[in-house]
Amino acid sequence: MTYERSAAEDLLYREAWCLDNKCWEDWLALYTEDAVYWAPAMDGDEGWTDDPDKDVSLMYMDKAGLEARIFRIEGHDSYATDPLPHTAHLVTNVLVHGEQDGLTRVTATWMVRTYARVRGGSVRGGLYEYGLRETADGLRIATKKIFIHDDRIVGPIDVYNV
Repeated sequence: MTYERSAAEDLLYREAWCLDNKCWEDWLALYTEDAVYWAPAMDGDEGWTDDPDKDVSLMYMDKAGLEARIFRIEGHDSYATDPLPHTAHLVTNVLVHGEQDGLTRVTATWMVRTYARVRGGSVRGGLYEYGLRETADGLRIATKKIFIHDDRIVGPIDVYNV
């Protein structure tokens, strides 16, 4: 079932709000149990790695990996994120591209402003590709692919700042 853009926008905006407000359990609840979260690395000037099992990825996790990451963030067991920076996610240009393999395919453009007292501020941006699925709890994220448009990564990359 393909969804209207407004339903996809609501989900993507809620995800951004949860990240910016550090509502970690609410954020995790937006993902299906079989979710895949992936940020491929740039491959040359124009391409991206396309196989997380064989190529370098900036991040590649399933739902259990996301839960483990949040556990470390909440437990202050992540030195790269302590203290946790403030973020502001901007999600725009949301487009629904139809259905494939039982998922509604959605893309969006993103930019995240991050500020940490110890590191200062930074801005990252890129593209998101989502696969959304209807569940008993409503529309949820089954796949999220994050294209980071930086050829030189400065500072840590984590779930809250992309």
